[in-house]
Amino acid sequence: MIGWQIFGAALVLIGVSSSVAMSRRPQHISSGRTVSEIRQRILAEIAAPALAPPVLLIPHSAPDHTPDVPEAHRTMQEHLECTVAECARKATAYRVLVEAGRITPR
Repeated sequence: MIGWQIFGAALVLIGVSSSVAMSRRPQHISSGRTVSEIRQRILAEIAAPALAPPVLLIPHSAPDHTPDVPEAHRTMQEHLECTVAECARKATAYRVLVEAGRITPR
């Protein structure tokens, strides 16, 4: 029995010492991670022209067909900034979701 205990203790010692050795070795730092390079990248991102907000790219006119429930959910998420009174597309989606019982009007 003593032999197995010594063997087990040796395995534990080898495992602990190898994990300590692996944690002590120097880590490889990839290029592009220095402070000056990060600052340059941040300044370049700030100076880049901003794109048009996505709300301007989405049509607000009434849809050609009555949307189904998943499409109405998607439309409501796309038109979060719009009001039901001003956006015909959101109003149509709102009406579909009310009729489906997904939204309770106030």
